[in-house]
Amino acid sequence: MSVKNRLKEFIKFRNLSVIAFEKSIGASNGYVNSISKSIGLDKISKIIEIYSTLNIEWLLTGNGKMLKEEATSEIIKERKLIPLWDGVAIGGTGEVANLAPQSETAERVDAGDWFRDATLAMRVHGDSMYPMYKSGSIVALKEVFDKRLIVFGQDYVVETSEYRVIKRLQRSEYDGCWLCCSVNEEMYSNSNRLIHEPFDVPIDCVTRLHKVLGNVFRTESSRIVPNNSIN
Repeated sequence: MSVKNRLKEFIKFRNLSVIAFEKSIGASNGYVNSISKSIGLDKISKIIEIYSTLNIEWLLTGNGKMLKEEATSEIIKERKLIPLWDGVAIGGTGEVANLAPQSETAERVDAGDWFRDATLAMRVHGDSMYPMYKSGSIVALKEVFDKRLIVFGQDYVVETSEYRVIKRLQRSEYDGCWLCCSVNEEMYSNSNRLIHEPFDVPIDCVTRLHKVLGNVFRTESSRIVPNNSIN
């Protein structure tokens, strides 16, 4: 088995896609498939830093086992830390929140056993998706790389060059568009008009797409305490 095939075996063991793994080590798309005989020292250092239980000797030579000998069952289930973007997933309108698509990561959070396939987490603001997602809750997300594979009726975080919103995607009446719908059906007083009306977004304008895997929320407020030990 080649280095490339062993690396793919490890990626599969971690329940990651090749693209997600490449992004995690700062490599470009197609890097894994381009590996011929060995891996550059810079990438090896990054792999060791992020995937500490991987036996590098096994990866490079095939000797030994995939995981380090000292890796117990608890280490195998090592906590997965994913980036948290705070104040960027906007549920409603008129909220004071950071809409910049390229905003900085606030910290890293533990994805937990339920969200081992999550690649990102974001805090929700606004009430257009209430009661499905309460303002202040955190959604676990998985990036979607092929826009043809979306499931209508499911919730996604849609990002364009202008905004990032969490909505339920439905079929649009217009070709090349998705209909972004809110869960909250609250109406203006003395009117049959929805406060959070659905809107169309051109698919070509969507720069990044994440599927919502689930969400968590606290019944009491608590500030985020950054983990300074995570780079």
